[in-house]
Amino acid sequence: MKEIKLEYFTSKDSRTLNPESFGLHGVVQLGVSRFRQMRVPTGEHIHRGMLEIGFCLRSPLALKVAGGELPVMPGNFFINQPNVPHCLNSRPNGLYIYYFLVRRPTASRPFLDLPVPESAAVWKFLRHLPSVLPAGVRASRVRELFTRLFQLCDMPCAPLTSVQMRQMFLDVIMLLHELSERPADIGCSERVAKVVELVRTHPERPFRIDVLAREAALSPTHFINQFRKATGFPPIRFQIECRIKKAKEMLRTPDRTASDVALQLGFNSLQHFSDTFARLVGISPARWRAGT
Repeated sequence: MKEIKLEYFTSKDSRTLNPESFGLHGVVQLGVSRFRQMRVPTGEHIHRGMLEIGFCLRSPLALKVAGGELPVMPGNFFINQPNVPHCLNSRPNGLYIYYFLVRRPTASRPFLDLPVPESAAVWKFLRHLPSVLPAGVRASRVRELFTRLFQLCDMPCAPLTSVQMRQMFLDVIMLLHELSERPADIGCSERVAKVVELVRTHPERPFRIDVLAREAALSPTHFINQFRKATGFPPIRFQIECRIKKAKEMLRTPDRTASDVALQLGFNSLQHFSDTFARLVGISPARWRAGT
């Protein structure tokens, strides 16, 4: 299994930094990646002895981990445990992710210089996080924290810079703790989840918001808010994303024409389908098919 080595660089679309150079022990890499066009998925790899915490923005991605594939919507954290093979199965146009890597602490090198018992407790908590965790209404706060971390890295070093950065990493971790412990409205969550699955399974259907809201036993406004929390998208945008994902599956069949795919998935015309596909994927259906 390929092991990803720590590298620090700045390119057109990606940047990685070493927080330990600021005295932040245990946080060994801070990164950001912007995907201005669709990219070939990375192969499976591991982070030996290191845990990865990522945050997805703008476009959904598919995380392959432990033999399965998990959808990661905008506003979702994704967590990859040490030595566990994983990869991003999709890297679509518009995807924007922040991430950082945490090394297993020791008594001589505790995490962020916390007292040893607290450092061990943080590591134990991180090791039990789920692979995907929605940030919900706190997503904007998460983005602010990551944005500020990079800003501090670019500023002239000041006596309190490392203190500020240390607190921000702890804020992210404590937010993860809050999200993982947050009680859910089980009834509402289950009803919305059923509607989400209905749209995901049958994206070609001409769904109406009022009908979907009635299925979830919610008002249209409350339904749209809950749907966005669950998926990262309002219902119509989510349906379009699902249509494009299904279109990719259908285009892999050689005898299916783009016109046939457009018709079966409920697009108004071939041009409408082609324009939507190119906008979300970054290339036309024909070019995408030729590259698969």
